[in-house]
Amino acid sequence: MNEKHFYPLADYFKLLAAVLVIAIHTSPLTSVSPEADYILTRVIARTAVPFFFMVTGYFILPGAVTDGRRALNYLKRIGLIYLLSLLLYLPVGIYAGHFKNAGIAAVLKMIFLDGTFYHLWYLPALILGFGLMVWLLRGLPVPAAGIVCSLLYITGLFGDSYYGMIPESSFVYTFYQGLFHVFAYTRNGLFYAPVFLLLGYVLTKHRPSFALSMAGLGCCSALLLGEGIILKLLDVQRHDSMYLFLLPVMYFLFTALLEHEEAEPRKLFPRGLPLLVYLLHPLFLLLVRAGAKVTGLSVFVDNSLAHFLAVAVSTFAGSWLLLKLLSRISRKPVSRKQTAAHAKKRLAPNREDSKDSSQEKQIQAHNIQSRTAVNQK
Repeated sequence: MNEKHFYPLADYFKLLAAVLVIAIHTSPLTSVSPEADYILTRVIARTAVPFFFMVTGYFILPGAVTDGRRALNYLKRIGLIYLLSLLLYLPVGIYAGHFKNAGIAAVLKMIFLDGTFYHLWYLPALILGFGLMVWLLRGLPVPAAGIVCSLLYITGLFGDSYYGMIPESSFVYTFYQGLFHVFAYTRNGLFYAPVFLLLGYVLTKHRPSFALSMAGLGCCSALLLGEGIILKLLDVQRHDSMYLFLLPVMYFLFTALLEHEEAEPRKLFPRGLPLLVYLLHPLFLLLVRAGAKVTGLSVFVDNSLAHFLAVAVSTFAGSWLLLKLLSRISRKPVSRKQTAAHAKKRLAPNREDSKDSSQEKQIQAHNIQSRTAVNQK
């Protein structure tokens, strides 16, 4: 991957993934059909976060494995984003009572493992999962790292969608009870993120054909829908983020999105828009609810589809405007002194040239006078 390639389909899917995350937190089809909403938000939309992990695994992880400085710089950048997000949502979390009666251990658990707000778990999961994958891929061949990640994912699977299948009298059940004292959920940086980061990394080495990817995506998507519906009917889900057939679906989906590549990037949308939409949508969700309460437009809260549309549109608009504002601020205005200095610098060589040419003319005139004097003698 020495040459840069750009993938417009993957870029478009970043926006769709951000919309799907908003859908997860607003349940847009609840007013129409709770069953349809479950299929959309608890099965289909569960492709969004794994996609973001795979983007990191494909574009960032290969360079980080070979260069420790790149890995450290990436972790620093994500850590800074997480710190700013923590500060942004701290007043909201305090108002909502998230820290009420929470001891130091509970607060540290929220910060480093679960996130201090319901969507912020992604950032500590990315940091932990990314660091773990760099360590594994430096010490193990890819197949061995794949076995480790698969075992971790299966462990997480039985703490998530398959949790109800564990007999309560078993040692395994006791193990998970102890585990949930450390993690709120198993969809985290240890059990959930590594396998998707690895899938993105593996696709840098080898990709199946587009025809195979589309066929595999179609078959595995049907199996994923069936798995999600059956687990719902069995009522065994503790949470609904992790599915067995989510792995092949993401593999084939990501491969299909990489099919069309270009040598030059397209300016489709501001680069940080999907991330900003992900980070800011809970704030706009609160603003929509507050605005509906003040104005009496309860339709934007009572109707799930209207609520989703209001949150999605306001989040995208607000994020876009914020990025435009930050872009303008980052452009330093050129002062008059800087302009004058630049013009002076540009003119300096011309002055030197003119000085040199005048000196040459004087020398030529002096030579002519000398020759004339010699001839006269």
